[in-house]
Amino acid sequence: MRRARNVAVLVYEKVDLLDVAGPFDVFAVSSKWGEDFNVYTVGERSIPVNTISGLSMNPRYSFDDCPVPDILIVPGGIGARTTMHNEVITTWIREMAEQAELVLSVCTGALLLATANLLDGLKVTTNRRAFDLLREVIPQSATIVENVRYVDNGKIVLSAGVTAGIDAALHIVSRLHGSERALETASMLEHDWSGRLIVRRAQSEDIDAMQHLYVEAAKWIRSMKGIVQWGEEDFTREYMEQFIREKEVFVAYMNGELSGCFSVQWEYEEIWGDLFHDQAGYVHRLAVSRNIKGQGIGSRLLDWAEAYIKNKGKTWMRLDCMADNPTLNDYYRSQGLVYCGRHDDPRWSANLYERKIK
Repeated sequence: MRRARNVAVLVYEKVDLLDVAGPFDVFAVSSKWGEDFNVYTVGERSIPVNTISGLSMNPRYSFDDCPVPDILIVPGGIGARTTMHNEVITTWIREMAEQAELVLSVCTGALLLATANLLDGLKVTTNRRAFDLLREVIPQSATIVENVRYVDNGKIVLSAGVTAGIDAALHIVSRLHGSERALETASMLEHDWSGRLIVRRAQSEDIDAMQHLYVEAAKWIRSMKGIVQWGEEDFTREYMEQFIREKEVFVAYMNGELSGCFSVQWEYEEIWGDLFHDQAGYVHRLAVSRNIKGQGIGSRLLDWAEAYIKNKGKTWMRLDCMADNPTLNDYYRSQGLVYCGRHDDPRWSANLYERKIK
């Protein structure tokens, strides 16, 4: 019988109550009565701490006796501005993060991750009122993302302010136990999960929206990049019907709108010879709606696809992309995908990328 994941929620003086309670309740409610998550608070010492609003909290554990967390949650609040200079706390965060499966910062908890030296090369976000302060402490290799509820870097997830921590926690539940579990949890909390991304198998009723998404993507590629990688005429209704009939095709919806589409394939691709690993799933025809640009949907779909591939017993994720689109290639490299080779066809050219599944 598998062990429930330990979820440690850090508390400290002048922490924000909702930063703590929101994610705490998400994992507690979704835990199936403790079967999947063991949620607890931890403080530097076994003494009460006061939230910004004046509520006194008694951490269940101190740093001396805390179980090693599988998921570490670092909330924010006014107190983060001083706690970020507490080397005992930031050292503990760094040490626990090295052992944890996932780390979530909420609001200005990002400041603590920054001073714990955990944000190198990552996409980061925080409370919209704290971006200037975050810019002062993140490494040059990190990139601030504004106007999002959260960003997912794989192991490290960062959320915007206060209630955005609930959305980010639901996203992690969705990653680990599926969107249905996360939706059920949000419903039990009576929370409108506005940032939720629902990924499921494509069905016939999705065809019109999928066709529109791909045609618009082909038009944008042609007009903005001058590349005819996808022909608008290729995405006929007949092609889309065959696509979802013969392949494992997935659609992603946010707030009722189609946000992305892709397939996961397992067959051998002759054009790549022996450039890729056999134990891999191939993410194909990945497209994201331009209407939600900047919300990190692409990385979330890649993470979802990776989890799906992992559940099928594979150890690598691979994909190809337009070889002559530098921006897209830079994006995939930023997601930890490694260049494997290039294929040139009379009509199109593609680069192959792979990522080892964690």
